[in-house]
Amino acid sequence: MVKLVWEDKNNITSNIDKLKKKYLSDFKKIEILSSSSETHAKKKNFSYKWKNKLFWGENLDVLYYLLNDFEEKIDLIYIDPPFFSGSNYHIKIKDNDLHYDSIAYYDHWEKNIDSYLQMLYERIILFKELLSKKGLIFIHIDWHASHYIRAILDEVFGQNRFVNHIVWYYYNKYSAGKRNLPRGHDDIMCYSKTSNYTFNEIRIQRKKPRKQLKREMVNGVLKNVKGEDGHVVYRIVKDKKMDDVWKIPCMQPASKEWTGFPTQKHHKLLERIIKLGSNEGDLIADFFCGSGTTVLIAEKLKRKWIGCDISEYAIYLTRKRILNFQNNLKETLFPFEVYTKLTEDRQKLLDSSFFNKDLSIKRKK
Repeated sequence: MVKLVWEDKNNITSNIDKLKKKYLSDFKKIEILSSSSETHAKKKNFSYKWKNKLFWGENLDVLYYLLNDFEEKIDLIYIDPPFFSGSNYHIKIKDNDLHYDSIAYYDHWEKNIDSYLQMLYERIILFKELLSKKGLIFIHIDWHASHYIRAILDEVFGQNRFVNHIVWYYYNKYSAGKRNLPRGHDDIMCYSKTSNYTFNEIRIQRKKPRKQLKREMVNGVLKNVKGEDGHVVYRIVKDKKMDDVWKIPCMQPASKEWTGFPTQKHHKLLERIIKLGSNEGDLIADFFCGSGTTVLIAEKLKRKWIGCDISEYAIYLTRKRILNFQNNLKETLFPFEVYTKLTEDRQKLLDSSFFNKDLSIKRKK
């Protein structure tokens, strides 16, 4: 097998057991919620065996922590990590009469591809440990480093565990480039843990019905169906099997789902991924959860979920979106909890009632 090599490449596999123990007691539940789901539970005297989990912290630490209880228990992992774009994503915050700028997302590596690859390599190794035997992993990247990440996934999961290279074609994104063709797609690499993975067929409605040859499988070969007169048989079809090119718009500020978080992905994109690779009651995880679209869609589709992000603004938005969704329901499938490794800075933020504020967040142009 071809393997990618970079400076100071470090396979962490031999240290996993040691580091699991190191992070075993690091993350504690913090009381920043007033969840409608918890209210429902108390009123109906429900005793939930499962609570969804939102982690505020460095995802590498969270992965080691979770390995103590969740090894081979997560059924679908989706991540939208840094792309090696060389940019940091700034946001403008409005807190009543106070206005200030902050960084929502760091993706500046000083052109050091080695450190970027090591960052993802370590996490991909741990993703495999957490993924269930029926599980799929979806890694969302773009042209900057997709060729490297594919080679890493082949190394960690095995070339025979490649499932799909999905092309997300976002036709509504403006491009100012004059020295190259407009870059109008991202890449989503899909790999499995075993050969027995969950994979649900999704069919896409056609714009109008279409006449199509009727075909059948004969001894492993797809052949045209013929009638008694020897002529081929046609049928009228209104939909088609979803392929690996997905035409879904990128998020625009005019959308009612828009949060202001710079890297927010379209809800229809996550809906397809979760429906494709999981079933109701399965456990979904996103360790770069950003504005929380993955866990929100998991909630809507009656999946369990684990979310994680290091940014307090990501946790703020994710928590707010989940609570808003739950508050509009008569009954909630599962309540959720927020966990963090408390530091002095995080304690100060909690003491300021940051998560209960009514913030306006916009991407800084």
